Amino acid sequence: MGEGEIRENVNSRAAGRKAVPQTQSQITRLVELIASAPYFYLLGAARGKIVFFSNLDATPGIWALDPKLGERRKLTKGPVHSFAQARKESREVVFTRDVSKGKELQVPFVTAVDEAEERQIADVPPARVLGISFQGGRVAYIGATAEEVALFQVGLDGSWEKLAKFETMAFLTDFNGDYAVGYGTLAGRPGTFELFILDTRSRELRVYTPKPGSSNTNPTLRGSKLLFESDFEGRKRLYTYDAESGDLQRVSFTHRDYDAFNPVEHLDFGWLDDGRVWVIAKRDGRTQLFIDGKRVRTPRGVVSTFAELDGKFYFTASSLTSPPQVYELDPQSGASRVAVASRLPRSITREFGRSYFTRYPSFDGRRIPAFVVENARAPRPGPTVVYVHGGPWSEVMDSWDPFIASLVASGFHVVAPNYRGSTGYGEDFRRLDIGDPGGGDLNDIAHAGKWALSRRLASRLAIMGYSYGGYSTLLALGRQPDLWKAGVAGASVADWEDMKALSDAYFRSFIDTLFDGKTELLRERSPITYVDKVTAPLCIIHPANDTRTPLKPVLRYIQRLSERGAVFEAHILPDMGHYVAGTEERVRVIAPAIHFLKKYFQ
Repeated sequence: MGEGEIRENVNSRAAGRKAVPQTQSQITRLVELIASAPYFYLLGAARGKIVFFSNLDATPGIWALDPKLGERRKLTKGPVHSFAQARKESREVVFTRDVSKGKELQVPFVTAVDEAEERQIADVPPARVLGISFQGGRVAYIGATAEEVALFQVGLDGSWEKLAKFETMAFLTDFNGDYAVGYGTLAGRPGTFELFILDTRSRELRVYTPKPGSSNTNPTLRGSKLLFESDFEGRKRLYTYDAESGDLQRVSFTHRDYDAFNPVEHLDFGWLDDGRVWVIAKRDGRTQLFIDGKRVRTPRGVVSTFAELDGKFYFTASSLTSPPQVYELDPQSGASRVAVASRLPRSITREFGRSYFTRYPSFDGRRIPAFVVENARAPRPGPTVVYVHGGPWSEVMDSWDPFIASLVASGFHVVAPNYRGSTGYGEDFRRLDIGDPGGGDLNDIAHAGKWALSRRLASRLAIMGYSYGGYSTLLALGRQPDLWKAGVAGASVADWEDMKALSDAYFRSFIDTLFDGKTELLRERSPITYVDKVTAPLCIIHPANDTRTPLKPVLRYIQRLSERGAVFEAHILPDMGHYVAGTEERVRVIAPAIHFLKKYFQ
């Protein structure tokens, strides 16, 4: 898609209307309304109920929906951190809880769909959980501690054992009692992912790849067959591999809609009860749902999760200007309805203007994908925030994002680049930042701002991000000081060397992979190296108990800012970690950012 070509999503903005100035209390209330818009993640069906993860009551937890009665009930009491997919035949629902005040050290819990009776499953060492699944009376998960990354098996009776250890990044994606499967950088090659298959009967752990150097991810089980995504033949497609026979097959569909869509990646996939494959396929930041290759009509934007119950389909959908809702679809009649609704007041939605996908040229001629959301009442050109997503192996899609929504509703235009290293645009694009973090990707971010200026969308630029986006913000302000008029850095990396020394086994492996072992770059690509060149007002927001991006290096960065009399704010959030899921946590992060931008930028 050429520069200037767009794909519009909502009504054109109402030109000429002035935005109404907002007081501090009004800003906080606006952020509270946006942060409280619930998200939904479908875990599947269990005992005639649809089980889902949501912050419906402000605290992230697990709920059960009875579609026939239209009733929903919360199954958990305290906050939930991660969860396993539900099983149709099981009354149990398995999840994890952070027992470390935000440090993401978790233990497994269980509750039930027919009676909320949550309890801790076993007295296991708390760990960072990298995938959890269960079958019958057994639970499998990968946990990372300061010393190791290991695969655990836990019985609902409280017994537990360690089944395997990993020397690299690894994620568990499914477990059916006989096999535990997942993927990771298991061949020691940065940029590639291999599958692992653990036979729980023989305790044999196998690493499988259809082709060395390929990326293979997200295996899900049906008996001894694994359904997974791979790029070993070029473009990412779905394949099955039989763990017993060794048979490898590309998935073929009865209908041709999937092939016509020609996806770049897949957000999710699995088997229906009758053995057909369902797919949420992705291209240019939007998704389509397919059943056996046939497109299912869904709202424009992103379908993110899917479940099947009693012959009906359930899915969640949202866009950058519409919060998530749960939909029910009858595949026989094609009739659909909203099963769980979410709506924002008109005072907020009227601020949303055009929302569109585009590509812009970067420093090397590569065209970088991005989403743009305009405020309907702000001038054009007007104050524009370049919003940098985290990860870096993530992306901004046409799906609800409370950070972006809060910025737009507060009077800013937003440009959200999917810089090199982002997912969603193929493995070659994702691998571009491996061995080069804070290099080409930072230039892509700068060119997003320059594009906004050249298109007369932006009159001036601020930059904002969380996690890797916070890191990019600090680095941009130090290395590109003339471009940015303000910056907001949340949960950022200030010093890669210090971060690695403070990290657990998983994040040490992550840093090694991201930098491709180039330890000489750790200092060069650290924002603290350039802190004395920061001239723009800066807002730093950091959770005190963050173990992904530890606070200690950020405090040294703040001290350097203070010593030279820089204009900055620092908000250290007590009893909070990196993971932001609850309404209160979202407000604690987003509200100071908006207040700051209103004061120093708009």
